[in-house]
Amino acid sequence: MAFTKALRTALTGLAILATGTLAAGAQDFPKKDITHIMPWSAGGGTDTVMRTFLHYAEEPLGVGIRTQNVTGAQSGVGTLRLMKSRPDGYTIGSLTWDSMITVPYKNLVPGYDTASLSYLANVTLYPTVLAVNADTGWDTLDDFIAAAKAAPGEVTVSDSGIGGIWHLHALDMAEQLGVELNHVPFPNGSAEQREALISGENDAASLSYATVSSAAEAGQVKVLAVMGSERDPSLPDVPTFTELGYDVIWGGMRVLAVPAETPDEIKATLTAGFKAAFDNPEFQQKAADTGMNAFWMDGPATEAYVERTQTRALKLLDRLKSEGVLE
Repeated sequence: MAFTKALRTALTGLAILATGTLAAGAQDFPKKDITHIMPWSAGGGTDTVMRTFLHYAEEPLGVGIRTQNVTGAQSGVGTLRLMKSRPDGYTIGSLTWDSMITVPYKNLVPGYDTASLSYLANVTLYPTVLAVNADTGWDTLDDFIAAAKAAPGEVTVSDSGIGGIWHLHALDMAEQLGVELNHVPFPNGSAEQREALISGENDAASLSYATVSSAAEAGQVKVLAVMGSERDPSLPDVPTFTELGYDVIWGGMRVLAVPAETPDEIKATLTAGFKAAFDNPEFQQKAADTGMNAFWMDGPATEAYVERTQTRALKLLDRLKSEGVLE
């Protein structure tokens, strides 16, 4: 009993000491480089966008930000590492749709709990697009629909993994269009998905425009329609699905987060640095040139948006599960 009491007292003392150390560290934060966990593959759309954004955050924060790609389980492996990291502000992470919806819904990673994270900011908010390989010869959504109806189940459309963001959007799109498609998953990220589209391995892809913007400009792929409520400024000549008579409105977000126990002072410092980076005219120009769909939301606004999106997506996932699409 005496030993147990002594051990409990010692552990309590260590916890208090750790808390005090974090609080003291918050006063002069940051004083060394920050590690950024990217749960998707290098070269993909999210990796490229977030590396670019965080480059502009280095100056206002006064330190370097080093990205580590930690892939697996549709972003779950890297995000779990963020959850388990020391809450001192020196480890941040990028989260996407799959990190906040697919991984917890499918219980892909033991011990995974989004409640253990604190959202700092949303950096981009982008509609999903339907892009096709240029060699298909499809110039309009009607062309795509006609080809799919002529060969049910043969037109291939890639996505980010079964039950993932682009998969859900492609499934809903196919239902609204009245076609049967062959869905091809790329669970490790959009870099491989993009290459498969460019090479012609897949006919089409459900993904963000930022992932294929350079390929579209090079004439390798063509965007047929946008799943936004209005036309994308980066694609002023491309119609939305709603314009064409189909109720298909979907998109994704890119969010920066830290462990929930990170001191408020540190979270405020990071958020201020990110906001300064976002407002930097050079970043805004870069975002416009590359079709990032930059869209700022602070922590509370991001949390509210994520909760609304989760509610809508989980209802769709439940429906797909009841239909046998998901196990």
